[in-house]
Amino acid sequence: MSSIAYITDKNMIEFHRLNGNSTISFWRPSAGKRFTDFNHGDLLFFLAKGTELKQTGEKGIIGYGRFQHSVQHSFRQMWSQYGNLNGYETTEDFKDAILRVSKSKTLPTSLSSLILNEIVFFQAPVYLSEFGMRISNNLESFIYLDKDNPQMTVNILLKANEIGVDAWSSAVSSYAPSSSVFDDDLARHIIQYRLCNIPSLSTEKEIKKQSKYLVDLIKKDDSYQWLDERKQELIRFKLNGLEIVTAISVNKHNLTERLIYEFGKYTIINKLTKDIPNFNQKTLQYTTYVESEVSDDLKKLLVQEGFDYRYINLNQI
Repeated sequence: MSSIAYITDKNMIEFHRLNGNSTISFWRPSAGKRFTDFNHGDLLFFLAKGTELKQTGEKGIIGYGRFQHSVQHSFRQMWSQYGNLNGYETTEDFKDAILRVSKSKTLPTSLSSLILNEIVFFQAPVYLSEFGMRISNNLESFIYLDKDNPQMTVNILLKANEIGVDAWSSAVSSYAPSSSVFDDDLARHIIQYRLCNIPSLSTEKEIKKQSKYLVDLIKKDDSYQWLDERKQELIRFKLNGLEIVTAISVNKHNLTERLIYEFGKYTIINKLTKDIPNFNQKTLQYTTYVESEVSDDLKKLLVQEGFDYRYINLNQI
């Protein structure tokens, strides 16, 4: 997964916060700098103008949203489809905001917008310099956060957890996410960071078959999402915990080795969840789909340890 910090108008974000908007149209006056690695479910952090530190002029992060998809419309179409989800009360306010950032001081023929949902606001700004990351005060668009430090997103979320998540939007709108959305994002990125350095034992052919089964699970139930860009695990948050789902496609001779490998990942995640903030009362379900049967003794041992093994014929997918 990739996270970006995007230069944002603080007043626009404040409008969304006060109105309890859980889905927003994060518009741009033009296509601008293109994304090379930003996908569904990734986080866009609001690097807000108006939060500058007096000593350095550094801008702070005041919240984030999950990227769903991008759209491109004319000004009229953008307002007609999203209205005040664009961050302004009236068409005139929206138009004035576009003109302020337009280099030509005219309305562009089309606007590009990132549709974000499950918006989370922080009670106070988070400054990247606290984690050793310094960016130009003249940044005009966005920057990838985890490019040089894979733990940066985790650092930001942990700091936000200390500061506190703003509760106003949840209070004024039944559609706004609760603090549990933030807790889920924090847990997900901590797990993702810890697993990213564990090498895969699967061949390219095996990964292709395994991924196909997991893709079919997503199609059947969109509450599942890829844990990260490796696309080897699915994650799904439940009311009382989370579920991780994997699949194994190997011959019988290698099955025991692969199951032990998956059990090792399960053990790491299970231990990790005990130390994740706000997660210690929740449970972990780790489910692995396997296309070959194993001995009853091994299956019994795995199940006793909380490892959920399920037989499925992947060749029938």
